[in-house]
Order: sequence, then C-alpha cells, then structure tokens
Amino acid sequence: MILVTGATGTIGSAVIQHLTSQNVPIRALLRDVKKGSHLSSHSIEVVQGDFLHPDTLDAALQGVEKAFLLSANDARQIEMESNFIDAAKRMGVQHIVKLSVLAADVASPSTFQKWHGEIEKKLEQSGIKWTHLQPNMLMQNVNFYAPTIAESNNFFLCVGDAVVSHVDARDVAAVAAVCLTEPGHESKRYVLTGTEAITFTEVAKILSDAFGKEVSYVNVPPENLKQAMLDAGEAEWFVDAELELFSLWANGIGAIVTNTIAEITHRTPTSFNEFARDLAASDRAKVFSNNSK
Repeated sequence: MILVTGATGTIGSAVIQHLTSQNVPIRALLRDVKKGSHLSSHSIEVVQGDFLHPDTLDAALQGVEKAFLLSANDARQIEMESNFIDAAKRMGVQHIVKLSVLAADVASPSTFQKWHGEIEKKLEQSGIKWTHLQPNMLMQNVNFYAPTIAESNNFFLCVGDAVVSHVDARDVAAVAAVCLTEPGHESKRYVLTGTEAITFTEVAKILSDAFGKEVSYVNVPPENLKQAMLDAGEAEWFVDAELELFSLWANGIGAIVTNTIAEITHRTPTSFNEFARDLAASDRAKVFSNNSK
C-alpha cells in the first residue's frame, strides 16, 4: 500500500495519476475527505488525517509500506511533517519519499530551505528509508501571475536578470512515482530541474507567444513587491519567506540544470515552451485574460 499526502494538489494529484496507471494499491490522505470523492471512484482509498492532529495519522498509516510526504507552506510546517514522520515510524512505514525544495539546508538563510533541511534531517534520523526530491521553481507557479497579467499584461518579481531552470510539477510527480514503486532510490537526494535555465524576460516572451498577447516581466524593488503581496492578502511571514527565496534566485541559486528527471523517468523533461502551450490550451487560460470575468 502506498499512501499519498496532498493528494488533491498540483503535485500530489499527478503522483496519484502515475500510480493509478501502474495498478498499485493507493491510499490518499486528506484533511477533508469530501474533496477526495473523485478519487474513490478510481478505486483509491481515501482516509482522513491532519498533520497537526497526530492522533488521526496512525489509523491512516495502518498497513502502509511507502508514503509520499508533501505539505503546503505553513508556519508550522516542521511540526506538521515531523508529526507525520513520527506516526510513520510507529506504524512501520518502510520508505518515505519527501517533497523538499532546491537547496534545502538547515544552515540556509532562506526560511523555506531551512525548514525543509530540518525536516530532511528528521526523516534521515528516523530510521525509515528515505528519498528527498528537491525541485527548482515549478512552472505551475506562473498561475500566481494570472491576476496582474489579466489586468495589465505584466507580472512582477524582484530577481533581476537571474536565470531559473523551472521544472514541470508533472515531471516531479513522475519521479516520485518511480521512487515509490521501484527499488534503488533509497537514501538518495534528487535535484529536479527543467532542461534549461531561462530569465523571467524569456518566460514573459514564451507566455506571450503561447497566449497570443504581449506579456512583460517587470523587475521591482523587494519592498514594493512585499507591499503588493501584503495588499493581496498574503500573510507577512509568508511574504518575508518568499522574498528570501527570491533573493536566492537573484543570486543565481536557481541556475543549476540536472539530467535527473530524464535518468529516472527515461523521458525528456517538459520544456517551458511545452508547458506554456499546454497552459494556453487548458481551462486555466481564461484567468490570464482581461476578458475572464
């Protein structure tokens, strides 16, 4: 039995799809099981569990051999994922594939990288077999730019001319599925990137071509971006952590390119051009348009 957390999210749902195609027994862990009604129709067992309530996790992990660990960004993320790891150890889970982040490190000046580094260390010390997936910025993050692209055809960041090897969440999920179903990935840390590192000006050009309208990247001072994010309703702790991450990108940490996805999945990772064309042809394309209301 393989348990998938975050089963209705961008990466978790794609992991489910890959595992379903392999006809392996799957259990999806959700805080709200009603959101997983569509999963039950595919013979996937849906169970309720909450990382912040450890007493709900033991039953969910009963009989589970392997698990995919993913949690949303949260101020209590270390506590949440640690609770899961502790429960997995109690229930005899043999292997956890953890979704981490590029450059995770307990000594990182970036909050997200530091948190994931601490959780990785916790998992490694648990005695459970582990695999860490460290993706670069997800291509799907361009969805966060939709409101300003729809309003003004612009999106705003504070990373200058930095290059980033964006990676498709579907490719990350494909790697996770392999690690959960094939041997040889234990005690491995995989850095997952796309095939090329590009600037956000190039991202804007690719989006322009895909959507058939001019899209521009506007570099702004960090303090301006922070205020805009706060005005949009983001929590200040999250905004500050995002700005720390943007600083890492501005300093070149996202430029790394690896061949790991191709080596593990035996297929070429999705290019940003391919991703943008898929996005433009999807139902989500309308939210990038000022005619979407």
